[in-house]
Amino acid sequence: MVKQNDHLLEPSAWASAFTSKRDQADAEVVLRALHVYEAPENQPLLLKGIAIADMLLKMELDSDTIIAALLYPAIKHHLIHLDSVSEHYGLAVSKLLHDCLQMQSLNQVQDIGKCNPHQIENIRKMLLAMVTDIRAVLIIIAERLSLLRAAKSLPPTEQQYLARETLDIYAPLANRIGVWQLKWEIEDLCLRYLDAEVYKTIAQWLSTRRVEREEYLTKSVSVFSEILKKGTVAKFEIAGRVKHIYSIHKKMQRKNVPIEEIYDISALRVLVPNINDCYRVLSLVQSEYQHIPHEFDDYIAQPKANGYQSIHIVVYGPENKIIEVQIRTFEMHHTSELGAASHWRYKEGATHQDGYEAKIALLRQIMGWQQELTKDTEEKPEQPVQDIFAERIYAFTPQGDIIDLPQGATPLDFAYHIHSEVGHRCRGAKVDGKMVPLTHALHTGNRVEILTAKEPNPSRDWLSTHSGYLKSGRARSVLAHWFRIKDSANEKEIKKSKALPAAVPSPKKIPEQSFETAKEGASNATNKVSGVDGLLTKFALCCKPLPGDEIIGYVTQNRGVSIHRRNCSNVSNLLKNDTNRFMDVNWGQTAIGRYPVDIVLHAHERSHLLRDITGALSNEDLHVAGIRTQMETGAEVVVYITIMITSIDELNKAMTLLQQVNQVHDVRRV
Repeated sequence: MVKQNDHLLEPSAWASAFTSKRDQADAEVVLRALHVYEAPENQPLLLKGIAIADMLLKMELDSDTIIAALLYPAIKHHLIHLDSVSEHYGLAVSKLLHDCLQMQSLNQVQDIGKCNPHQIENIRKMLLAMVTDIRAVLIIIAERLSLLRAAKSLPPTEQQYLARETLDIYAPLANRIGVWQLKWEIEDLCLRYLDAEVYKTIAQWLSTRRVEREEYLTKSVSVFSEILKKGTVAKFEIAGRVKHIYSIHKKMQRKNVPIEEIYDISALRVLVPNINDCYRVLSLVQSEYQHIPHEFDDYIAQPKANGYQSIHIVVYGPENKIIEVQIRTFEMHHTSELGAASHWRYKEGATHQDGYEAKIALLRQIMGWQQELTKDTEEKPEQPVQDIFAERIYAFTPQGDIIDLPQGATPLDFAYHIHSEVGHRCRGAKVDGKMVPLTHALHTGNRVEILTAKEPNPSRDWLSTHSGYLKSGRARSVLAHWFRIKDSANEKEIKKSKALPAAVPSPKKIPEQSFETAKEGASNATNKVSGVDGLLTKFALCCKPLPGDEIIGYVTQNRGVSIHRRNCSNVSNLLKNDTNRFMDVNWGQTAIGRYPVDIVLHAHERSHLLRDITGALSNEDLHVAGIRTQMETGAEVVVYITIMITSIDELNKAMTLLQQVNQVHDVRRV
């Protein structure tokens, strides 16, 4: 039987209730799940599992979700392993529990009490990003409610921590996926623990006027029923309700008034078959009673982000008392009560796969992250709004802060998101404790540590869309601005030199003669580049373009067309004053071959450094065409290398290998 005070069910009675509602196969699986807790010392965990599962059973969720909810306490307390769940209860249940554990793990690294509102919002987003199935969120929300119900016996400090965390993180999730049945009780219990005096004041005020209010609601139902009948609304249902305590509290705060001045505490809900009937009812209500200005919302024409649809109007109703009228279809009402859960209602004979992909797409659309993500980020999404949720990842800093990034973001994006200077000084990164290339794609849940140099020294290669260093448009914009400032500072010196593109020194002024120039780099490039119309063409030695680089041609005075990388500093400066001598060119189909690429390494001097550098390259069949070292102050050494490379991908691979050589702390392309 139900224990009303503790909201718990006796196991055999609950199993019978489940069996009466589901088919025999599901009932047998549930009975098998109950046996996991058969040891006497596990009875408290069993009752927790039943409390969670019973909420979802009442919401008519599918059996996989009910079974996963029942087993969740057993998984959390290591009574059973996920591998065993998959074997005995199916892969779908195992995946749901895996997602639940993923969400649970986030709590272990976050101190909600110390998080600012932006961080709390990122935690909410990350919770949803970590799951592959929204039903796991429903299980976690139901667990939260069960914890709040059982928190009466906890010390006040523990009650308040639980309530604060739940109100900040899980109540908004319940709101966004529209599970009002759980949301209202969660909010009321949180207020009860966080501000007992306010909760008690509102509850007592409602209690003292309960009889009067119920009589008025009964009368109003009767009056409005007559209005609708006379207005030829053929089918409808009307019921009265009182707003829950937390919503009254929020309205008092929002309007800064006492409870006596909150007039729309009572509401009538009118349910009709279709949308046309909704507006027919609205017209009848407006004809009969004066409505209050600014107290009208049409969530049918413009649904809330979580999919909620209804018309809300506040009028001076019977006896000239203020009352809110909510008008919606029967289907809208069902969705408003169950939200996301309504899309997984149990149907006899249905399979978990029925319309599964459509349900996922629908849920992602109604969860409402779209508008928040476009508001919270500086980037404009290139894809449709409903896909934005799937296009974000959430990674940790070493301190546990959550960084919100676009899908496919790299450690370099992460660095620039933290601060522009961190990005400019980035020289390497560790993901989950392991060194990775700066082009490594991050995933939700990664912990990222950025390794920085003392001075900013970004590479122009980072700006190339083909290089894979930066996904974020914001980061690319910040970096481009840095180079514009740097180039502007050097412009006066470059103008004085009046040098041709191939003769202008690079920004680092690395002497070209220090590299062993490979013949292929200086050879005629006509057969490898399209768009030069048979002109004599050579690759510029200042930037040594490579297939995959974006390139541009510069018509020299007497040496044909010089092919540069588009992000070459010489090109950037000459484009400002000499645009007529540039021409668009592209890599041709015969561009396959080896090309010289200059790379500069900064390292701490040690024995066998050059051996290890050349060995790392030769092990991957990467040919070194030239190498030179230069000692800096202290124990610092600069190594200039020319490598024969076939493509951008091979270059990225080479630079990654060099970054991993002991004592090398900066690798960049010249």
